[in-house]
Amino acid sequence: MKDQLKEAIIHTSETFGLDNYYLNRHHIFREKNNFHQTNYILNMEWIPNDADKTDEDHIPSGTTIIDMELHTKTLKRIVFTQGTSNAKEELYPSSDSESIIEWIEGITGYQYGHQFQISHQEEDAITFRAAVDNVGVIPSGKMEVELEGDMMTLFTIDGVFPSEDKIIWEPFSLTSDQVEPLAMDQCKITEVPLEEQEIWLPVYGIEKTIITNDGSRTIPVEAVEQAGVEVKLDTVLEWDEPIKEAFERAEIDLSPEVTVEQAIANEPHPDLLPITEEAQEKSTEEARRFLQREFPDESSQLKLTSLLRENGYLIANLEPVDSGNRIIERKIKLVMDDVNFNVLNYTDNNVVLEMFQFYESAEKPTISKDEAYKKLYEHIEVTPVYVYDPKIESYIMCGMIDCAYGVNAVSGEVILLKEM
Repeated sequence: MKDQLKEAIIHTSETFGLDNYYLNRHHIFREKNNFHQTNYILNMEWIPNDADKTDEDHIPSGTTIIDMELHTKTLKRIVFTQGTSNAKEELYPSSDSESIIEWIEGITGYQYGHQFQISHQEEDAITFRAAVDNVGVIPSGKMEVELEGDMMTLFTIDGVFPSEDKIIWEPFSLTSDQVEPLAMDQCKITEVPLEEQEIWLPVYGIEKTIITNDGSRTIPVEAVEQAGVEVKLDTVLEWDEPIKEAFERAEIDLSPEVTVEQAIANEPHPDLLPITEEAQEKSTEEARRFLQREFPDESSQLKLTSLLRENGYLIANLEPVDSGNRIIERKIKLVMDDVNFNVLNYTDNNVVLEMFQFYESAEKPTISKDEAYKKLYEHIEVTPVYVYDPKIESYIMCGMIDCAYGVNAVSGEVILLKEM
């Protein structure tokens, strides 16, 4: 066993009081984060020494599953199965929130109130979110604790919890005069399917977006939360003749498991490699050839909207050239080999769209965007949030625009969107 792997396993046993356990098996998985960094996760299954070993398919009571970042030795997850544990009790918290917070601070190095806070609490579970002095952050982080009686049975941590040295401090200063024109731009009409009436209903709503603290620009939420490499495109795919060649789907390997050698070498995640101009050209040509075979009658009807890296593959996203306002539109996703750019497999959501083929088309709106915005204005929320700016590698103060309500574009009724 490699020295670094052995060291991580010994560290886990000592840190979590697993003297009465033995390591049954382990795996290493590779992940990427929002900062284009690669993490290697050591997954371990620890079995109590006194467990019944006759049934290899049965997970004994008290088995402990631990995920740890191999290189930094930071805990990602710990689970005690069936609500029992043979670990040293003094190393774990009781069920009260103060004890849990103290334990989290010790195990993560994060400070409560400065890097995380409680976002939801129940009798047998607590959820924490990343926050800097009670202000949320994007990309964000989340921690969950589950309890059974007086015992913690699960702890997980995911995402980002920035330290104060990554924050550009400034007071939240957005005014309504700055917010209003930008919020107005985000007021858009969307057709939503209503199952009971079997109709499409046009609804005005405010798209969630981020505004910089000086009010100079907006930032799409998905752009900040994108973890992999992506290139936006707008290329209409055209051809003259179909290709009479059968397409055979290949099996896709989505397993993130890697070898010990890859982990020790700390190889960069393949999803973080740049998408070169040559790769864009070859992917575009292969997407065109694929459509010529599978959708020969749809020349000029589909466009390539983006290329991104996902699970070691190159993904090409296709959408209709003439897309409408419906919340569900045609989408084709091509999975390509990132070396020779051959299409290996694909998904087409036409199956989902067929569910709505007999729905009545949306009625023509009777109220304008300006009228709808006036109705929504009092429901718009602007929340301070720190947003990561990759150019300066720090978090800057921004405002998050959101609105839980929409306006029926036919009747003018204000409606709660989650109840639709």
